[in-house]
Amino acid sequence: MRIALSEKHIPWEPLYVNLRANEHKAPEFLALNPYGKVPVLLDEGAIIYESTVVNEYLEDRFPDHPLMPRDPLGRAEVRLWEDYGDNAFLGPAEGIFIHDKGWRTFEPERLQQMRQQVQDVLTRLEKHLAGKKFLVRDTFTLADICFAPRTTMLDQLGTPLNPAYTNVRAWIERIKERESTQGLET
Repeated sequence: MRIALSEKHIPWEPLYVNLRANEHKAPEFLALNPYGKVPVLLDEGAIIYESTVVNEYLEDRFPDHPLMPRDPLGRAEVRLWEDYGDNAFLGPAEGIFIHDKGWRTFEPERLQQMRQQVQDVLTRLEKHLAGKKFLVRDTFTLADICFAPRTTMLDQLGTPLNPAYTNVRAWIERIKERESTQGLET
């Protein structure tokens, strides 16, 4: 959400939730997002949650500085990558992240399974990104934003990028160079 807000030049005011103190499980927060997850967007009385849904809402609500192609096929391509990222990549990547932060512990077998899932996604990305700058039509889109927070931190996730994955490495560097992605490690 933060990347999309920045890319679209939308002013916003953050409200931080202390995950270690389980503020995301408090009744007040669960009233905003029944999943108890961040981020949540509050916009003129509307409550929007789930990163992909929030980002698409921002795209529709603020059409300047588009982050999706305007044609149906291009939009579908972005949504397919978002869906793949949400379902195949973010869960395992988040699991590794929270394990390494000490917020939750996974059995070694499960942790290895999550690392393998991340590697499988990276293998697919490596093939797809051959000769491309970004995931969809060589333009930075919501598809890239879906992957950005965790792909830029692979080394910190204990899942270093295979040196042979030159396409993914170049893509990650292009993402890291964007002003909107500065400070993702925090």
